Amino acid sequence: MENHEIACRCGQKARYREMRSRRLLTAVGEVELLRPWYLCPPCHHEQFPVDAMLDIEKTDLSPGVRRMLALVGSEVPFDHGRRQMLAGLQVTTKAVERTAESIGADIANGERTAIERAVQLDLPVIVGEPIPILYIQMDGTGVPVVKKETEGRMGKVEGQPAHTREAKLGCVFTQAKWDEDGYAIRDQDSTTYTGAIKTAHQFGNRIYQEAWNRGWSRAQKKVVIGDGAEWIGNNADQHFPGAIQIVDLYHARQHLWEVARLLHRQRSRASSNG
Repeated sequence: MENHEIACRCGQKARYREMRSRRLLTAVGEVELLRPWYLCPPCHHEQFPVDAMLDIEKTDLSPGVRRMLALVGSEVPFDHGRRQMLAGLQVTTKAVERTAESIGADIANGERTAIERAVQLDLPVIVGEPIPILYIQMDGTGVPVVKKETEGRMGKVEGQPAHTREAKLGCVFTQAKWDEDGYAIRDQDSTTYTGAIKTAHQFGNRIYQEAWNRGWSRAQKKVVIGDGAEWIGNNADQHFPGAIQIVDLYHARQHLWEVARLLHRQRSRASSNG
């Protein structure tokens, strides 16, 4: 039997009135949920404690369905996500959009809080076995965005507006073995990722927090890999002092080719003038 009275936000007692039903979409289909309804006589505030307990207040979607919507909404356009819903659930495109954005905002708020704590050196103690080698890798790439996202930003061509924003990406992984030829082998399933459209300074705090959570303090050897960009080197110096800094092979070859091309051009000019 349900309690006849529960606490109300006004300080008085809300009284049990009756059982009321509602429809709820779950991962196994739509169900009817019967739960107790409480009403506070002084302030007329109503409560459904079961809704709060099941995390279904102000929504017709169960937590499981909301997670499914957020997953497909983060991977593909919202309407495609609606049509790809598992278990044949019927949902609207707007439901995918609102749910994905709501859960995304919650995740972003959690990340922001964790990063702010990391900046203040209020970091959790990460215990575990020593890590032979821990790698941090960073890079950036331009991604197309809507016009309002580039207002006031100059493009790479002088006098032209920007059409993209730089998404900065980072990953952290470990390595403990080498193959027969002496090449490092990344530990299977050891890679975690972080990314955002942020300034270099803001992203530096983000990748530092990710590296700390992965066991930076327990790593016996620490390596930062990048493409030679100044912002990556600055972040490595600030957040990962003492780490070995490596230019990845692809970009090392690219930089070497540029040097060779310039040298060849100068020699060609010298030969023609001679």
